[in-house]
Amino acid sequence: MTPEQFFLKYSFPCAHVLVEMGSIDEAKLEELKKNVLNNEIMNRGELMMLFPSAFRRISEVASRMNKPVWNVDVMKRYFLEEHNDYIDKRDGNYSKFTDGFADFCKVYRGEVIHKDGDALTVRFGERVRTVFSDILPGVVVGDKVTFHQAFAVEKVD
Repeated sequence: MTPEQFFLKYSFPCAHVLVEMGSIDEAKLEELKKNVLNNEIMNRGELMMLFPSAFRRISEVASRMNKPVWNVDVMKRYFLEEHNDYIDKRDGNYSKFTDGFADFCKVYRGEVIHKDGDALTVRFGERVRTVFSDILPGVVVGDKVTFHQAFAVEKVD
């Protein structure tokens, strides 16, 4: 998987927030959805323009890792290890979010305990959340997944 593909899988759930904030329109949301569903490689400059806050944070992670921004290891460190810390620190627009919405924006790992069509029930710790399998087809009960907002993103061990 390329860094662009990895980034889009994890950032796409945030595109819905960008629509609500007026940063992108529904047409751009649909284009992003098509790209993520088809696993297409988007232009790096466009991704950076659409998600500037994420790239500011990814740049910080890349600098600490002494690696380029467009590196899958950097993207993994950001989304799977440091993303939630930025939310807890209320960095950037996260300062405007309620505690509940900030929690919704975090990336979690959990186990699929129920599947009904594209809807998955995922247990993470003592909690459960319903998420969609749109961008992660082929998920079955028992799979361990990461999820971001309302979307399962990737299978994990």
